[in-house]
Amino acid sequence: AHPSPTRCFGQEAETETGVCPVGVWGGTSSVQLFQRTRPTSPLKMPDPEYVVMKLVAPILGFLIANAMFFSGVPGMLRCKRDGSLGDMNPLPFPVVLANCVSWIIYSILIEDYFLFFSNAPGTMVGLYFTLVAYGLSPYKSKMRDALEAWLMSFTFALLALTLYVGIVAMDKSVEHKKTVVGLFANFVLLIYYAAPLTTVKQVIVTRNSRSLYLPLAVANTVNGGAWFVYGIALRDLFIMVPNGVGAVLGALQLVLICVFPSKHDTSPPPSFRGGLGSTQDLLESQGEEHGGEHGGGKAELEE
Repeated sequence: AHPSPTRCFGQEAETETGVCPVGVWGGTSSVQLFQRTRPTSPLKMPDPEYVVMKLVAPILGFLIANAMFFSGVPGMLRCKRDGSLGDMNPLPFPVVLANCVSWIIYSILIEDYFLFFSNAPGTMVGLYFTLVAYGLSPYKSKMRDALEAWLMSFTFALLALTLYVGIVAMDKSVEHKKTVVGLFANFVLLIYYAAPLTTVKQVIVTRNSRSLYLPLAVANTVNGGAWFVYGIALRDLFIMVPNGVGAVLGALQLVLICVFPSKHDTSPPPSFRGGLGSTQDLLESQGEEHGGEHGGGKAELEE
Protein backbone atom coordinates (compact mmCIF):
# COMPACT_ATOMS: atom_id res chain seq x y z
CA ALA A 1 0.00 0.00 0.00
CA HIS A 2 1.12 3.53 -0.64
CA PRO A 3 2.47 5.04 2.57
CA SER A 4 0.44 7.83 4.05
CA PRO A 5 1.99 11.28 4.36
CA THR A 6 3.29 12.22 7.78
CA ARG A 7 3.42 15.80 9.04
CA CYS A 8 6.62 16.72 10.84
CA PHE A 9 6.83 20.20 12.35
CA GLY A 10 4.40 21.63 9.82
CA GLN A 11 6.05 19.91 6.84
CA GLU A 12 4.42 17.01 5.06
CA ALA A 13 6.73 14.18 3.98
CA GLU A 14 6.03 10.77 2.52
CA THR A 15 7.89 7.97 4.32
CA GLU A 16 7.59 4.22 4.44
CA THR A 17 7.39 4.12 8.23
CA GLY A 18 4.78 6.84 8.60
CA VAL A 19 6.86 8.53 11.31
CA CYS A 20 9.14 11.53 11.25
CA PRO A 21 12.71 10.54 10.35
CA VAL A 22 15.61 11.30 12.63
CA GLY A 23 17.12 14.70 12.02
CA VAL A 24 14.09 16.98 12.28
CA TRP A 25 15.03 19.55 14.89
CA GLY A 26 13.71 22.98 15.77
CA GLY A 27 11.45 23.23 12.72
CA THR A 28 14.29 22.46 10.26
CA SER A 29 13.39 19.39 8.23
CA SER A 30 15.92 16.90 6.91
CA VAL A 31 13.24 14.65 5.48
CA GLN A 32 14.75 14.64 2.04
CA LEU A 33 18.12 13.64 3.44
CA PHE A 34 17.06 10.76 5.70
CA GLN A 35 13.83 9.26 4.39
CA ARG A 36 13.95 6.03 2.43
CA THR A 37 12.87 6.62 -1.13
CA ARG A 38 12.07 4.30 -3.96
CA PRO A 39 14.94 3.32 -6.29
CA THR A 40 15.57 5.76 -9.11
CA SER A 41 16.78 5.09 -12.63
CA PRO A 42 20.50 4.28 -12.91
CA LEU A 43 22.86 7.21 -13.48
CA LYS A 44 23.55 7.71 -17.17
CA MET A 45 27.03 8.43 -18.46
CA PRO A 46 27.34 11.82 -20.20
CA ASP A 47 27.19 11.79 -23.96
CA PRO A 48 30.75 11.88 -25.45
CA GLU A 49 29.64 14.46 -27.99
CA TYR A 50 28.35 16.68 -25.18
CA VAL A 51 31.63 16.33 -23.26
CA VAL A 52 33.76 17.23 -26.28
CA MET A 53 31.66 20.11 -27.58
CA LYS A 54 30.51 21.73 -24.35
CA LEU A 55 33.41 20.96 -21.99
CA VAL A 56 36.64 19.98 -23.75
CA ALA A 57 36.36 22.57 -26.56
CA PRO A 58 35.71 25.65 -24.36
CA ILE A 59 38.30 24.57 -21.76
CA LEU A 60 40.89 24.16 -24.54
CA GLY A 61 39.89 27.55 -25.94
CA PHE A 62 40.17 29.11 -22.48
CA LEU A 63 43.69 27.74 -21.93
CA ILE A 64 45.02 28.67 -25.38
CA ALA A 65 43.42 32.12 -25.41
CA ASN A 66 44.98 33.04 -22.08
CA ALA A 67 48.35 31.59 -23.09
CA MET A 68 48.25 33.81 -26.18
CA PHE A 69 47.30 36.89 -24.17
CA PHE A 70 50.01 36.47 -21.57
CA SER A 71 52.72 35.40 -24.05
CA GLY A 72 53.41 39.06 -24.82
CA VAL A 73 53.82 40.12 -21.18
CA PRO A 74 57.60 39.43 -20.99
CA GLY A 75 58.19 41.56 -24.09
CA MET A 76 56.10 44.42 -22.71
CA LEU A 77 57.91 44.24 -19.37
CA ARG A 78 61.19 44.43 -21.28
CA CYS A 79 59.99 47.52 -23.16
CA LYS A 80 58.93 49.08 -19.86
CA ARG A 81 62.30 48.31 -18.34
CA ASP A 82 64.14 49.79 -21.33
CA GLY A 83 61.86 52.84 -21.38
CA SER A 84 61.17 52.49 -25.09
CA LEU A 85 58.71 50.76 -27.42
CA GLY A 86 61.42 50.16 -30.01
CA ASP A 87 59.77 49.15 -33.31
CA MET A 88 56.62 47.84 -31.62
CA ASN A 89 53.27 48.99 -32.98
CA PRO A 90 50.87 49.48 -30.01
CA LEU A 91 47.71 50.22 -32.05
CA PRO A 92 46.34 46.63 -31.80
CA PHE A 93 46.21 46.88 -27.99
CA PRO A 94 43.06 49.07 -27.74
CA VAL A 95 41.41 46.71 -30.24
CA VAL A 96 42.24 43.73 -28.01
CA LEU A 97 40.80 45.59 -25.02
CA ALA A 98 37.56 46.53 -26.81
CA ASN A 99 37.21 43.05 -28.26
CA CYS A 100 37.51 41.34 -24.87
CA VAL A 101 35.16 43.78 -23.12
CA SER A 102 32.48 43.32 -25.80
CA TRP A 103 32.70 39.53 -25.46
CA ILE A 104 32.44 39.84 -21.69
CA ILE A 105 29.19 41.78 -22.12
CA TYR A 106 27.97 39.09 -24.50
CA SER A 107 28.94 36.31 -22.06
CA ILE A 108 26.82 37.98 -19.37
CA LEU A 109 23.80 38.05 -21.68
CA ILE A 110 24.11 34.35 -22.55
CA GLU A 111 25.25 33.47 -19.00
CA ASP A 112 28.39 31.65 -20.12
CA TYR A 113 31.29 31.25 -17.67
CA PHE A 114 33.70 29.87 -20.28
CA LEU A 115 33.33 32.92 -22.50
CA PHE A 116 33.61 35.32 -19.58
CA PHE A 117 36.78 33.87 -18.07
CA SER A 118 38.40 33.47 -21.49
CA ASN A 119 38.14 37.22 -22.09
CA ALA A 120 38.57 38.63 -18.57
CA PRO A 121 42.38 38.11 -18.52
CA GLY A 122 42.59 39.51 -22.05
CA THR A 123 40.82 42.65 -20.84
CA MET A 124 43.42 43.14 -18.11
CA VAL A 125 46.32 42.44 -20.48
CA GLY A 126 44.90 44.71 -23.19
CA LEU A 127 44.40 47.54 -20.70
CA TYR A 128 47.90 47.09 -19.25
CA PHE A 129 49.53 47.00 -22.69
CA THR A 130 47.62 50.09 -23.80
CA LEU A 131 48.55 52.11 -20.71
CA VAL A 132 52.23 51.12 -20.83
CA ALA A 133 52.47 51.73 -24.57
CA TYR A 134 50.86 55.15 -24.19
CA GLY A 135 53.30 56.07 -21.45
CA LEU A 136 56.28 54.96 -23.53
CA SER A 137 55.16 56.67 -26.75
CA PRO A 138 57.11 59.85 -27.55
CA TYR A 139 55.27 63.02 -26.55
CA LYS A 140 53.32 64.63 -29.43
CA SER A 141 54.21 61.73 -31.74
CA LYS A 142 51.77 60.44 -34.36
CA MET A 143 51.76 57.04 -32.67
CA ARG A 144 50.74 58.54 -29.32
CA ASP A 145 47.97 60.59 -30.97
CA ALA A 146 46.72 57.54 -32.86
CA LEU A 147 46.74 55.43 -29.69
CA GLU A 148 44.72 58.15 -27.95
CA ALA A 149 42.20 58.28 -30.78
CA TRP A 150 41.74 54.50 -30.95
CA LEU A 151 41.34 54.15 -27.18
CA MET A 152 38.84 57.00 -26.85
CA SER A 153 36.85 55.82 -29.88
CA PHE A 154 36.47 52.29 -28.55
CA THR A 155 35.69 53.57 -25.05
CA PHE A 156 32.92 55.80 -26.44
CA ALA A 157 31.52 52.90 -28.49
CA LEU A 158 31.49 50.57 -25.47
CA LEU A 159 29.76 53.21 -23.33
CA ALA A 160 27.13 53.70 -26.02
CA LEU A 161 26.63 49.93 -26.25
CA THR A 162 26.26 49.62 -22.48
CA LEU A 163 23.80 52.54 -22.38
CA TYR A 164 21.64 50.99 -25.07
CA VAL A 165 21.63 47.42 -23.72
CA GLY A 166 21.33 48.40 -20.06
CA ILE A 167 18.85 51.31 -20.19
CA VAL A 168 17.43 52.18 -23.61
CA ALA A 169 16.62 48.57 -24.55
CA MET A 170 15.74 47.49 -21.02
CA ASP A 171 12.29 46.31 -22.09
CA LYS A 172 13.58 44.54 -25.19
CA SER A 173 14.03 40.77 -25.29
CA VAL A 174 17.30 39.10 -24.38
CA GLU A 175 17.58 37.87 -27.96
CA HIS A 176 17.49 41.46 -29.20
CA LYS A 177 20.26 42.47 -26.78
CA LYS A 178 22.33 39.41 -27.76
CA THR A 179 22.02 40.39 -31.41
CA VAL A 180 23.14 43.97 -30.80
CA VAL A 181 26.13 43.02 -28.63
CA GLY A 182 27.03 40.07 -30.86
CA LEU A 183 27.13 42.28 -33.95
CA PHE A 184 29.28 44.83 -32.14
CA ALA A 185 31.72 42.16 -30.92
CA ASN A 186 32.00 40.71 -34.42
CA PHE A 187 32.55 44.19 -35.87
CA VAL A 188 35.48 44.80 -33.51
CA LEU A 189 36.84 41.37 -34.34
CA LEU A 190 36.68 42.14 -38.06
CA ILE A 191 38.80 45.24 -37.45
CA TYR A 192 41.33 43.05 -35.68
CA TYR A 193 41.26 40.45 -38.44
CA ALA A 194 42.29 43.13 -40.94
CA ALA A 195 45.80 42.82 -39.49
CA PRO A 196 46.53 39.18 -40.37
CA LEU A 197 45.01 39.72 -43.81
CA THR A 198 47.67 42.40 -44.40
CA THR A 199 50.35 39.92 -43.33
CA VAL A 200 49.03 37.21 -45.65
CA LYS A 201 49.23 39.59 -48.60
CA GLN A 202 52.76 40.58 -47.66
CA VAL A 203 53.90 36.95 -47.42
CA ILE A 204 52.44 36.07 -50.82
CA VAL A 205 54.02 39.10 -52.53
CA THR A 206 57.47 38.66 -50.96
CA ARG A 207 57.30 34.81 -50.92
CA ASN A 208 58.77 35.06 -47.44
CA SER A 209 57.00 34.01 -44.19
CA ARG A 210 59.35 36.04 -41.99
CA SER A 211 56.42 38.12 -40.71
CA LEU A 212 54.56 35.01 -39.47
CA TYR A 213 55.15 33.31 -36.13
CA LEU A 214 54.73 29.53 -36.27
CA PRO A 215 53.71 28.81 -32.61
CA LEU A 216 51.05 31.52 -32.67
CA ALA A 217 49.75 30.40 -36.06
CA VAL A 218 49.23 26.95 -34.55
CA ALA A 219 47.62 28.45 -31.44
CA ASN A 220 45.31 30.65 -33.54
CA THR A 221 44.16 27.63 -35.54
CA VAL A 222 43.47 25.43 -32.53
CA ASN A 223 41.92 28.27 -30.51
CA GLY A 224 39.62 29.32 -33.33
CA GLY A 225 38.66 25.71 -34.00
CA ALA A 226 37.85 25.05 -30.34
CA TRP A 227 35.57 28.07 -30.04
CA PHE A 228 34.02 27.25 -33.42
CA VAL A 229 33.06 23.82 -32.08
CA TYR A 230 31.69 25.43 -28.90
CA GLY A 231 29.67 27.85 -31.03
CA ILE A 232 28.16 24.87 -32.86
CA ALA A 233 27.32 23.24 -29.52
CA LEU A 234 25.54 26.42 -28.38
CA ARG A 235 24.06 27.01 -31.84
CA ASP A 236 25.42 30.53 -31.56
CA LEU A 237 26.42 32.12 -34.86
CA PHE A 238 28.07 35.08 -33.12
CA ILE A 239 30.60 32.69 -31.55
CA MET A 240 30.74 30.24 -34.43
CA VAL A 241 31.38 32.53 -37.40
CA PRO A 242 34.23 34.79 -36.18
CA ASN A 243 36.13 31.92 -34.61
CA GLY A 244 35.65 29.85 -37.74
CA VAL A 245 37.21 32.71 -39.70
CA GLY A 246 40.05 32.86 -37.16
CA ALA A 247 40.70 29.13 -37.53
CA VAL A 248 40.78 29.42 -41.33
CA LEU A 249 43.20 32.37 -41.17
CA GLY A 250 45.41 30.44 -38.76
CA ALA A 251 45.42 27.42 -41.07
CA LEU A 252 46.20 29.68 -44.02
CA GLN A 253 49.21 31.06 -42.16
CA LEU A 254 50.44 27.52 -41.49
CA VAL A 255 50.19 26.75 -45.19
CA LEU A 256 52.10 29.92 -46.08
CA ILE A 257 54.84 29.07 -43.56
CA CYS A 258 55.26 25.67 -45.23
CA VAL A 259 55.13 26.99 -48.80
CA PHE A 260 57.27 30.11 -48.27
CA PRO A 261 60.01 29.34 -45.70
CA SER A 262 61.24 32.21 -43.58
CA LYS A 263 64.11 34.23 -45.09
CA HIS A 264 65.77 36.91 -42.99
CA ASP A 265 66.17 40.22 -44.77
CA THR A 266 66.95 43.83 -43.96
CA SER A 267 63.57 45.29 -44.90
CA PRO A 268 61.83 47.25 -42.13
CA PRO A 269 59.22 45.38 -40.11
CA PRO A 270 55.53 46.01 -40.90
CA SER A 271 55.14 48.32 -37.90
CA PHE A 272 57.36 50.91 -39.63
CA ARG A 273 55.16 50.95 -42.69
CA GLY A 274 52.12 52.35 -40.93
CA GLY A 275 48.65 50.95 -40.47
CA LEU A 276 47.22 48.85 -37.69
CA GLY A 277 50.13 46.45 -37.77
CA SER A 278 49.73 42.90 -38.95
CA THR A 279 51.11 41.07 -35.93
CA GLN A 280 52.11 41.28 -32.32
CA ASP A 281 55.49 43.02 -32.28
CA LEU A 282 56.20 41.92 -28.75
CA LEU A 283 56.49 38.31 -29.83
CA GLU A 284 58.71 39.23 -32.75
CA SER A 285 61.36 40.78 -30.55
CA GLN A 286 61.00 37.96 -28.06
CA GLY A 287 61.43 35.37 -30.81
CA GLU A 288 64.51 37.11 -32.19
CA GLU A 289 66.14 37.01 -28.77
CA HIS A 290 65.71 33.23 -28.65
CA GLY A 291 66.82 32.82 -32.26
CA GLY A 292 63.88 30.68 -33.40
CA GLU A 293 63.52 29.81 -37.07
CA HIS A 294 60.22 31.64 -37.29
CA GLY A 295 60.81 33.59 -34.11
CA GLY A 296 61.79 36.68 -36.06
CA GLY A 297 58.22 37.06 -37.19
CA LYS A 298 55.28 38.56 -35.41
CA ALA A 299 52.12 36.94 -34.18
CA GLU A 300 48.50 37.85 -33.77
CA LEU A 301 47.13 38.30 -30.30
CA GLU A 302 43.63 37.00 -30.85
CA GLU A 303 40.69 35.97 -28.75
